[in-house]
Amino acid sequence: MIAHAIFQRSKGAIIDDTALHETAAPQAAQTQAPETAPSRRRSRSRRRATITFYIGEALRDRARAAYRSTSLAEQDASWSEMIAKALLAEVERREAEHNEGDQFAGDAGPLPPGRPISC
Repeated sequence: MIAHAIFQRSKGAIIDDTALHETAAPQAAQTQAPETAPSRRRSRSRRRATITFYIGEALRDRARAAYRSTSLAEQDASWSEMIAKALLAEVERREAEHNEGDQFAGDAGPLPPGRPISC
């Protein structure tokens, strides 16, 4: 599994979650003739995407310390993979609690900026 992560102090973290779902291509597929080889374009679910978010410095430092202390034991390929695992766990928790375990329908459109308005 390979993941790419860049941490920018002033701009947040850029996260790639494909490392949680990618597997190495079988060697047989690599040796096929060009006309039968799988397409080089990734399916939408396997494309890499970046997200930017802001968190407090204390949480960032705590998370980085946890990553540095446990990445080998947890077999994290990268900082990005650890963050993606955490995000996936929260998404799955919300799907289970609010949508009978099913994925929510959605699109790739932008999220509204700022904090949600309380009712």
